Amino acid sequence: MILNKYFTYIILLLFISVSSFAIYSDISFVTKKVNNIEVVDLKLQKILSLRELIQELQKERGLTNIYYSGKSGEKSQTLHILKHQRIIMDKALVKVGYSKLISQVEDIRKKIDDSIYTKEQSFNSYTKLILSMILETKKLLLFTNDQEIKNHFLIYQNSNFVQEYLGQLRAEIGGILETKKISPKQHISVARLQTLVKNYIMQNQENIRLTGTKLTPPLDRECFIKTKKIIQNIVDKELDTIKITSIEWFDLSTCAIDAIGDVMDKYLAFVDLDIENKLDIEKTKLYYHIVFWGLLIFVFIIFTMIFFRTNKKMLEKQKLLEDYKKAIDNSTIVSKTDRRGIITYVNKAFCDISGYTKEELLGKPHNMVRHPSVPKEAFRNMWKTIKSGSTWNGQIVNLAKDKSSYWVDASISPIYDDEDNLVEYIAIRHDITEIIELNKEIKNTQYELIYRMGESVESRSKESGHHIQRVAHYSKLLAQYYGLSNQESETIFIASTMHDMGKIAIPDSILLKKDKLTNDEWEIMKTHSAIGYKILAGSKLPILTMAANIAYEHHERYDGTGYPRGIKGEDISIYARIVAIADVFDALISERVYKEAWPLFKVLKLFDEEIAKQFDPKLIQLFMDNIDEFIKIKNEFKD
Repeated sequence: MILNKYFTYIILLLFISVSSFAIYSDISFVTKKVNNIEVVDLKLQKILSLRELIQELQKERGLTNIYYSGKSGEKSQTLHILKHQRIIMDKALVKVGYSKLISQVEDIRKKIDDSIYTKEQSFNSYTKLILSMILETKKLLLFTNDQEIKNHFLIYQNSNFVQEYLGQLRAEIGGILETKKISPKQHISVARLQTLVKNYIMQNQENIRLTGTKLTPPLDRECFIKTKKIIQNIVDKELDTIKITSIEWFDLSTCAIDAIGDVMDKYLAFVDLDIENKLDIEKTKLYYHIVFWGLLIFVFIIFTMIFFRTNKKMLEKQKLLEDYKKAIDNSTIVSKTDRRGIITYVNKAFCDISGYTKEELLGKPHNMVRHPSVPKEAFRNMWKTIKSGSTWNGQIVNLAKDKSSYWVDASISPIYDDEDNLVEYIAIRHDITEIIELNKEIKNTQYELIYRMGESVESRSKESGHHIQRVAHYSKLLAQYYGLSNQESETIFIASTMHDMGKIAIPDSILLKKDKLTNDEWEIMKTHSAIGYKILAGSKLPILTMAANIAYEHHERYDGTGYPRGIKGEDISIYARIVAIADVFDALISERVYKEAWPLFKVLKLFDEEIAKQFDPKLIQLFMDNIDEFIKIKNEFKD
């Protein structure tokens, strides 16, 4: 594309503006991702703090449940441990500094100490508070769009629930062991919690497999295995098989819960490292993006400098192309159409040859100059060619406004824009009307000479006056029924008149003999086929080439018993097979000096007998199906 100097300045300014905006957007986008990752990192630190609180609060809940379940004389030991756990919990709360959480824990403790809460109410209050803290960690998933980080936090979240439900089992079973009894309600609770633990462990195993991490739940640790076995004993109501106290159970189950916690700590460390790595990656990306945009602007500046230097030459070339366009416009017939074939441009030469004004042509379909003699199939093929992206070349006759005809040698090409979208079609034509008319005249002269030669040969052999005319018309009609093209049908019309050209070399004593020929004479007579071929063969004219084949083969028989070569079937030229039927039909149906005309039924009977012997079966069938048309020709050209 060629641009003037001022337009180039505008484009350069636009590019700098767009580039600046793109750089700003790119940096903002990466910076936003960095900020998001930093927010996730902060949330992770909050989760670490909450995790410690959750663990300590779960222990306090378990000890409280055991305390409620203990007998009056046995509560002192449990109470001592519970007070110690509360001190640990208070230190953790002060460290984190969650004032709302501190007040919630103090409220639960007060109601427990004042005997306002029952064992179940105490358990439920602790559990509700713990679950709310666990769900707080779930909110982290809302602060990241990174699927990998989400997957890791999902594993952590599930591990949290495993810990919580193990904590609830610790409290529930601690109470059972303290009383040495299990109520139906407790049994249902333990079974439900066991199922929840199993489900979350299974989910985590699948999630761990998908993320590809090597960290796995500590299912093979001794305390975890023992904890699992005691839970199963409670579910199976085998309380008498459990030989540990409630405090021992508390320590055992705490070990299992802490084992889960160890893996969670490693997981959080892994996630923390992953976040730091992603942060480093995004910062590196930012650096490379800045370098990329800097290089791009530098390249564009260099390109612009080169462009300024070459633009002048391109403008000169554009002017040269305009001059070429004018030259073509002045020397050829030019038109352009849109994709639908509607004329959008014509030059003066087009108007001159078509007789239409520019106003009459523009906006009209191009077929307004189509000649009715041109078949629609020709235009379909032309459109198929140019729509496929190729150039169509050919000679075509058009119709002028005054209904006269003119011939053009046309070249029609599709024109595409820079994005390879079809824009229009352009046609460049040269007037060849004089050449076509001259060729017609030469061709008609050739046809006339050939026809006259055929007549002269027939007149020498004393054939009836209209024999070759009838044979010519029969041959043309049968060729059309067979499906040959109009051009071939017209050619065979003339070429068939030369079918007995070789008889010019046969002596009059044989050619004009009325009596039956002797064997030797018959052999001489048969040579007229080969002689006719030698006379006509070797020409570059299609009509003489066809005439040579007809002369050579029209006495061959379909079964291979004819002469001169004894060829058979479709080895015999289709033109010769057609003329053979026309020649024999006219010879039989017409009167000769040496014979009477055969009646039609007798001729058709012979043809029927000679199917696949002397004649082509398909041609004979076409001939008989349309016999009335052939009889019309016979009657039109009577001797």
